[in-house]
This record gives sequence, C-alpha cells and structure tokens, in this order.
Amino acid sequence: MEMNKVIKILMTAALMLASSNAVAIDLSPNQIGGGDIPGNYPAIDFYLRNGDWAPNLTLSNAAGDQYKVAIHSSAAYDSQLATTNTDYPIGSMRIRSGDNISFIYQASRRQWSFVGPTLSPNTNGGSGTISVYPAGSFLRFSLANGDWAQTVTLPAVAPDGSLLVVSSTASSTSRISPQNIMYSSTFNVRAGDQYAFIYRASLKRWISIKTPIMTLSASSAGPQMQAPVVPYTQVQFGDGATIPDIRLPASAGDRDRVSISSEAVSASTISNLNVDTTATLKLFAGSRYDFIYIKERALWALQSSPSASYTASSLGTSQLPDMKSPSVRYSASNGNWMPLLELPLIGNPGDKVTVRSDAAWDFNVTGQDTTFGTIPVRRGESVRFLRTASGAWSLDSRLITMLLIYSEEAAAQLGETAAQMRLLEGVRLTNEALDNSKANFYVKPVGLLKRQFQATTLNDVLNVALRDPLVMSTRSQLAADAVYYEGTEDGCGVAWLTAGKNNMIGTGSLACGTTVMRHEFGHNMGLHHGDAPGGSAPYAKGYSLIKDVMAGNAIPYYSNPYLYTTLPDLAIGLPMGIADVTDSVRAVNERSKLVSEYY
Repeated sequence: MEMNKVIKILMTAALMLASSNAVAIDLSPNQIGGGDIPGNYPAIDFYLRNGDWAPNLTLSNAAGDQYKVAIHSSAAYDSQLATTNTDYPIGSMRIRSGDNISFIYQASRRQWSFVGPTLSPNTNGGSGTISVYPAGSFLRFSLANGDWAQTVTLPAVAPDGSLLVVSSTASSTSRISPQNIMYSSTFNVRAGDQYAFIYRASLKRWISIKTPIMTLSASSAGPQMQAPVVPYTQVQFGDGATIPDIRLPASAGDRDRVSISSEAVSASTISNLNVDTTATLKLFAGSRYDFIYIKERALWALQSSPSASYTASSLGTSQLPDMKSPSVRYSASNGNWMPLLELPLIGNPGDKVTVRSDAAWDFNVTGQDTTFGTIPVRRGESVRFLRTASGAWSLDSRLITMLLIYSEEAAAQLGETAAQMRLLEGVRLTNEALDNSKANFYVKPVGLLKRQFQATTLNDVLNVALRDPLVMSTRSQLAADAVYYEGTEDGCGVAWLTAGKNNMIGTGSLACGTTVMRHEFGHNMGLHHGDAPGGSAPYAKGYSLIKDVMAGNAIPYYSNPYLYTTLPDLAIGLPMGIADVTDSVRAVNERSKLVSEYY
C-alpha cells in the first residue's frame, strides 16, 4: 500500500477515536491526507493555505445532527467543493482565496445546509428589490408567509460568478422580475420553489442555472399545451397516459424550455405548429425531444431529438424505414456493407439522412423520389440528404477533399500508425463541428503522405509544402482540394486565410491537440478569429462570447446565430452568433462550392 494512503488511513482512524471527546477541531489537507473532510466532529474549521491545499474537497455523507464544517481559504489556487450532498443548488462550489463558508448537517434530510448571507423582504426594508449584492460569492433571498414580496428584483451588478438563490415557503406566488436577467423566462416563485442565478460580467446579466420543473403526464398536458407556469416543463408519455398528438404552447416566456419524452408502446406526434422545423417529430418508446422558446422569433427551437442509426446488418434490407425523427444515420464498413441503400419512403420536409462509409467498396444511394437519381458513396465519404417541400430527397452536402501529411519526426515520435490516426481524428473532429453547426459540406481524407520539409517553424512549412514536387504530384493525383500538415516544428497551428487553390493548406503541431485542424481549416475557408475583421466576409469570424472553434476552440461549433447554447454555465438559449455580424457557417457555406472544385 502506498505510504500516503497508509498515513491517510491512520489519520482518519485517529480522528475517529478522538471524536467522542472533541468539541471542535482545526484541520487541513496535510493533516488528513487530502480534501475529504470527515463528519465525526461537532465543529470543524478546515483551512486551505499555500503548501497545505487540495484541489477537490468533499463533505462526509454521514455526520451528527447540527454538526458544522467551516472552510477557510488563503491559498493562491482555487478548490472545488462537491456539493451534491448539500442544499447548494449546483453540483460544485468554487472555493477562492478569502472565502469563508460554512455548512450545517441536517440529519433528518441526510444533507448539509449551506450557511451564507440571507435576505428576506422584512430584512430588506420591506422590499423585494435587492439593491446591492453583499460581500462574498453567495446570497439567498427567502420568501415566507408574513415575510413576502410580490416581485423580487435582482441587483444590477455583482462580482463575476456570484450566486444568488431565491426560494419560497409562502402560500402566495411571487415573481422574479426579468430586470437585470439575461432572458425573461416564466419566473413564478411558488411554495417550495428554488431558483439559482449566476452573474456573468461578460454579459452584464444574471443567468438562470437552476429552476423549478413542472412535470406533466401527456393526458394532463393535453393536445394543446398551455403557457408554462415555470421555466422548465417536462411532459411524459407512457402506457395509460398517452394522447395521439400534442402541440406546444403558442407563446411562452423567453427561453422557457419544454422536454417531451415517451415510454409508451403506441406512437404519438408532436405538431410542427409553433416549432422552427417542419421535420418529422414522432414520439416512440425511448424518445425525447427538447425545445426552447426564442422570443425574438416567436418559435420553439428544437434543441435535441432522437436520431436513428442503421447499418446493413441491422436493416437486413436495402430500404431505410419511414422517418420517425428529424435525422437518420447510416454507416457502412467492411463486413457490414450492401451494394444499394434506398432512402425512406415517408418523411417530412426538413428530414435528413446522413450516410457514412468506411467500406472498401462503393455503394449506391437512391430512393423512390430523388432529385439526383442515384449517387455513389465511396470510402471516407459522408453524404447528407434532405427531404424537400415537394417530398423528394435532394443532396444536401458536398465534399472537400483533403491530403493529410505528417513529418518523419512525427512518425518517429508517435509511430507510423499513431501519426496517421491522429490526423484522421482531426478530420473526424472537424466534420463533427461542421455537422453540429449545420455547414453544407464535409471533409474527406483522400490520402496520407509522410514528408519531411526543411523548416523550423510551421510558418516555414506553409511557404514550402505546396511547392514540394512530391506534394504537388500527390495532391494532383488524389485531387485533393485542401492539404493539412502535422509535425514537430515550432508553433501550434497556422494557416492561410481565405485560401485559394495554390495556398489551401493548414498546419498543426504535435505539441497541441487534435482540435487544431478544425480551427486552421476554418482559416483556409475564410474565417478569422473571434471578433477580428479580415475574413472572407464581414461576418466570417468566430464568436468570443461562446468560445467557438474560431474564438478559443473550446466547443465543437462554428458560430451560427440560428443555433442556441444548451448548457447553463454560459446561458441556456444564447444565440451562437449574431446575424450579419458573426456567422461562420454562412461564410463557409458560401465558399464551399468554390473550394470543393479546386480539383
């Protein structure tokens, strides 16, 4: 057993033996061998300091009733406290230098109760308007009978990352004002409700990260859903609680959400009325759809939906089934292949089928009614088909072919196979971002080439690679529209901006990750960094607010103002771009035909 584990076990045993006679104790990570704070003392003061620190902290799942833990930090580094066994409204709490926070254990609930600054109308001058956020990073505003306000208004400003919780036990319903909040959702506060908001200085607004949930059966929701009562409504279909059709509310609070799921044997249909898609929205066992109301469009935007996946062996026939959801994926591989694939007979306008092949043999895609007749799909290709308003299937994507080059030094460091697989993973991640972002093309790798250039930096590679005779002949032979290189030269990634045929190359280094390709390829396609001018169009740039591929490369999306964020840590429903200002997908879609015809 490792020595530090032995020490930790001995320390824990010693603490447990001493606990019966102890009233309070000071502890630190070095004393207990980490950040797992015990629950066997009536009062613990836990200190984090430079040199005596732990990155992750936990509270015991068992403690005596009203036992107290106070955490104090003067450490230069932040810690993360897991709060799943507390009444803190999110799953973890950041402990920063200067923080002093406390929890009291409620044995009847087997839960730690967070002790922090608390206001109520009675202690706030009889008002529900919170004028000033107090010192610290947490505030609770509580409503109760005899201590109630009709409207609660959050402060105009607060330190970045501050958390504010509004809760109520009052019999009368209150409302949280949309003033100073990012989106004006249906913020009713009923007895037992709890809301949590985080202040984002970058947005100069509070964003809601936790809200009450209204759960309805299909029969209680009815065929026409009523306007939401709280920001998040769940509708559940099941045997004995199902209806044939359901329609979302005609209007709602801005960024209200609805999820509709089913475990029923019989199928139902979600109406396309009030929704931003005409595609097939069938409910079947195991399916779930998520919608968010976009007030500026007066429509429910479809955020997620089921996607059926098929292979030759799972189908057992060349005919794809009728559409049940907006998208279907079909993949072929060696040993799981057939020569013909027929697109679904029945579907709605807007339905999409994506076909991907890793098989050595080509196969054909056709359908009862297509605008293209029959089209071959070859190894390494992804092809998407769209159901048109007339009911025909049309080709909805094009291919940009890419020659992948790796250096001899890269092969020496990683091994030949690993160097190649790393490049292919870069292509996969690039296509993932293009697909997520609704781009009208995919990248197809058409060859792998090992080639060492006389270059010190990646910039040097840009200047010599496409003039190299072997690269030129290989590119021409393989008809590669684009070229991407990965080696060990200085730099992380660099590429020509808005590249023409003769400089369509991006480069990356082994020193950086496999997501570099999607960023550098974006430059080739005309995209500049977040909020930077100079791309192929005024809007051809990333969106710094969401840190998309071209603005931090933190998420697998290129900016698109008609897509919306799904995670509460930024702001649920935030547009992932600004129309005519920041719209990477529009820009690359406008250039994809030109680039796909370089060869």
